[in-house]
Amino acid sequence: MNKAIEVLNLIYTYPDGTSALNNISISVDRGSRTVLLGPNGAGKSTLLLHLNGIHLPQKGTVRVLGQELKKETEFEVRQKVGLVFQDPDDQVFAPSVWDDVAFGPLNMNLTRDEIENRVVDALHTVTMWGLREKAPHHLSFGQKKRVAIAGVLAMDPEVIVLDEPTAYLDPGGQEVLISILADFHQRGKTLILATHDIDLAAEWADSVIIVKEGQTLAQGGTELLGNAYLMREANLRLPTVSRIFSHFPGCQGREVPRTVKEAVEILEKFIK
Repeated sequence: MNKAIEVLNLIYTYPDGTSALNNISISVDRGSRTVLLGPNGAGKSTLLLHLNGIHLPQKGTVRVLGQELKKETEFEVRQKVGLVFQDPDDQVFAPSVWDDVAFGPLNMNLTRDEIENRVVDALHTVTMWGLREKAPHHLSFGQKKRVAIAGVLAMDPEVIVLDEPTAYLDPGGQEVLISILADFHQRGKTLILATHDIDLAAEWADSVIIVKEGQTLAQGGTELLGNAYLMREANLRLPTVSRIFSHFPGCQGREVPRTVKEAVEILEKFIK
């Protein structure tokens, strides 16, 4: 079973009549680093809420690690997929950092030793061990976000979904987050990240899903990010590196680099 997530012809309309997902289909490989891109209102957050059963399909099918999401299976699916919301204040609520991270495992019928081991590991992973006794409302935005991530990690899901994880973080906070995601990937987790940060997508992802108006516009590798026509169609932009190189006469009609590493390799050829 190579697919972590399979969504087929999913339709979802909110009670006020707003159509959020319009026959959307996507697939995510196990162990992949997948980025979900699209303009505001494209349906990204609504789609993410289907991946761990917060929303159930009105029409269409959602499968998580081969198990179809429905009313009878939503609890099992939520244990397999951890969701980190964009705003940590929607997720962090306990009296202390320790209590917040322990909340999920406490509801999984684990032994006390297993709960403690998971909380300790999660807090060390997100570098929040030293603040374990602190009240979350006294933390910075970036620290709250790390606590929210630790709470998901402590439940040990196979799939971790993050909605705009770098939003409102300073460059240092973004670097910490990328390091945390690298650790998750090394552990074999499947990572799905919704973002507007095209440069992050180019540098980090190995799979890209682009959505617009509740439908899949394109899905494939990061080469999609270098497609100027597709980026315009999705109301997005090329990665910064690609935009710079696209102005060089020698790059006209050729595939431009998308990452800093690719750009350096090209420049080294000119220098030599």
